[in-house]
Amino acid sequence: MRTVPESGQRVVLVAKLLVCVLLLFYSWEASGESQPITADNWTVEAGFAPDLSSPVLKREKKITAKNASEFGKLLPGGLNVMVSKYGLEMLLRNYEPVHPSAGYIEATNRYRGRAALVDIGNAYNRRGITGYVAGLPFPQPADGLQVAWNFHYAYGGDDADVYYAVFWVSAASGVEHSEQWRLSVIRASGRSDIEPLPEIESLAKRGLQGAGLTYALAPYDKKGFGAVYFKSIEPRDGQGHTYVPSMRRILRNSFGTRGDTWNGTDLLYEDVRGYSGYPEWMRWKLVEKSTVLLPMHAGVAPGQKGAQKTYAFDKRPHFNPRYRWEPRPVYLLLAVPKLPDYPYSKQLLYVDAETFQVLYKESFDRKGDLWKIMINCGSLRPAADGGEGILAWGGTVVFDLQSEHATVFHVYKSRANIGLDPDMFSVSNLRKRAR
Repeated sequence: MRTVPESGQRVVLVAKLLVCVLLLFYSWEASGESQPITADNWTVEAGFAPDLSSPVLKREKKITAKNASEFGKLLPGGLNVMVSKYGLEMLLRNYEPVHPSAGYIEATNRYRGRAALVDIGNAYNRRGITGYVAGLPFPQPADGLQVAWNFHYAYGGDDADVYYAVFWVSAASGVEHSEQWRLSVIRASGRSDIEPLPEIESLAKRGLQGAGLTYALAPYDKKGFGAVYFKSIEPRDGQGHTYVPSMRRILRNSFGTRGDTWNGTDLLYEDVRGYSGYPEWMRWKLVEKSTVLLPMHAGVAPGQKGAQKTYAFDKRPHFNPRYRWEPRPVYLLLAVPKLPDYPYSKQLLYVDAETFQVLYKESFDRKGDLWKIMINCGSLRPAADGGEGILAWGGTVVFDLQSEHATVFHVYKSRANIGLDPDMFSVSNLRKRAR
């Protein structure tokens, strides 16, 4: 039997080790995990950067009916209608990158690769994801369904306390009436910033993703009307209780039943945040990755009187926002409902590729005609500890083109990551707060 000299054996061993290292290196690169995600590289590692090369972005500072055609695909079709027919003027600003908190980024790295899609076919009441813990489920999403799960678990802090005003607006006659509300929300699972992490055991044991407590502050005849509600991890209608001051009674009911409108406004329950329903309820298609002008750093004026500065209530059609618009990288999604009696035949959602928030949406009626336009804007809200601010919801305009009616939401005060007590989301506290 022929033997290999000792020196030759060492050469063979070294060669094998080099092959193993190379194989590990290339498999690591191929997995898409070539480097940890940080605040500095979040834009390109989580999603992608916008294309800022268009000459029109350097030449123009405002979009009006006179120059809207020059912007091409930078301006979605519905916004073209708002500009050309309803006189929306869009003040432009430079792109500014956005990243979530250090805790959310750390959770994205720690649990990266654990989340996986589940093929549920045409079902809408079965869980469509497995292995998710916290952070962004799918950095560099490969398809529309992965993008949908990314905005389902998009960053917004582990809790928040928000004061906002709601305006019902007619294009013909202006503001019909308004209300003021307070909303407290808490994330029960998928937490990344505030202990306990990654979940609140008492709520997670109940199968909850989160909870909310909301009640009306004004006008007088609506004051005290409130609700406490819970969102399940499993895809089902939210459950909770409503307190009716005139009856001095608490009623148990479902919240967000598919297709129901919120508080008599122009948006459905699942329209909140662009889409707050479950990914399992829709079929998702990634139409394209593009750059679109949207209101991320919108410049929303704070305070209750800030609504008068942020929205042109005094000028027909009375609902045009005075946001600042910037080129944003977006995933354009087509969402088609699995439920045959759903009021929308389809929706086009523009999902920001850095925050994975839905900044703009077009909804179509069952005939396939454009029905509603929804604009969500971002606003920097302070962190409770005085640290880096959190870019979150600043306001919303929902415009029904067919009835020429709109609902405007103006966030005039908000805080995030303030350490809300999970026990406050209870029926007893609902009655106490609503008084």
